[in-house]
Amino acid sequence: MTQNWNNPDTARLWDTNGNRRNPIRFEQLDILVSILESAYAKGAWILDLGYGSGQVEKRIFERIPDAAIVGVDNSEAMMELAKQRLSEYTSRFVSIRHDLSDIDTLSLPNHKYQFVIAIQSLHHLSKAQMRAVYQYIYRTLEPGGLFLLLDRLQVETKGLWEVYHAVWTRQDELYDSTVASHEGASFEDHQRIVLDRGDYPVLLDEHLEWLRNFGFEAACLHAHGHRALIVGRKPLT
Repeated sequence: MTQNWNNPDTARLWDTNGNRRNPIRFEQLDILVSILESAYAKGAWILDLGYGSGQVEKRIFERIPDAAIVGVDNSEAMMELAKQRLSEYTSRFVSIRHDLSDIDTLSLPNHKYQFVIAIQSLHHLSKAQMRAVYQYIYRTLEPGGLFLLLDRLQVETKGLWEVYHAVWTRQDELYDSTVASHEGASFEDHQRIVLDRGDYPVLLDEHLEWLRNFGFEAACLHAHGHRALIVGRKPLT
């Protein structure tokens, strides 16, 4: 069943329990925030496409005292959770409600955007919509700016299913998570579950190809199973 992110119960459940389905999130988020922390220039802005319940913003503000963020989301339930979580940072956080599937109509405050981040938000889009988002990001970033994508990947082939499942089972044993059961008992079951959730993950190679086609220097910084942290840098010239 497609997840209804405007349902307050769905939003609260994800906010309190989402990491049990993705225990690698902690490590990958820490890498992402460390990159922001190492390069952030005072006075610049971070654009977060799909900021959800504001968990990532909270981490950023705690580690980068001068950070300023524009967050875009389309779930009132998630945005309400973020409003509560980020109440002490209202002077440095601008919230915009907008559907990322219609990215070209998104109007942003006139700031210099040094970073764009998207965390577990773009896999809900079609391939055409995702490519449109990448093009929009390239136009929005300042020269030298970074796009950091943390998202799920498509399970490559049926022949590799058992390999992925072994990775998820190991995660569950190490982190007391529920990845393996959440992802399905077979490749066919997994494909059905992903589609029923309204998810459309793509291959790592596709992400990198699209980013490079739009002009980014692109690389995968961290991949574990079907989760990856990808960077795209807009050249200075």
